[in-house]
Amino acid sequence: MDSLIIKSILNYQFGSKVGDKILESYENIQLEKSRKTHRIKRIFINNKLFGSIEPSTGYIIITKYGGEILQKFLEFPKYRVVVNEEAEDYILKGKSVFSKFIVNIDENILSRDIVLIVNRYDKLLAIGETLLSAKEIKDFKYGLAVKIKHV
Repeated sequence: MDSLIIKSILNYQFGSKVGDKILESYENIQLEKSRKTHRIKRIFINNKLFGSIEPSTGYIIITKYGGEILQKFLEFPKYRVVVNEEAEDYILKGKSVFSKFIVNIDENILSRDIVLIVNRYDKLLAIGETLLSAKEIKDFKYGLAVKIKHV
């Protein structure tokens, strides 16, 4: 039952069949539940933290390890924000991403989506949460676009 919940969240959050592919590819999946509410709090794959469930939204906030797994199952540029070289060092230090440093973005990204922040060569730099939609990010030349969650 719990694996069905995780699969459904992943499919909803990152697109059809992503949750199916992840659960088929990895057998060693553990879940940590809250002692009080018995709700799923954290997801571990191969004894490493894949992500945590955000109680207010029900979304999975993936870790960098989770991003590496997710990247294998998402075709480029799905759920990716591509940044230029100038921003890479700042991102690796945990700094937020400004609109002017974004060179490409998945058109379907909405505000508050969890995204993979990558360089031009699709190397994963960090995991972030968008503050604007893809259209707004393209339209604005200044201001914050993505808040870093995990480096």
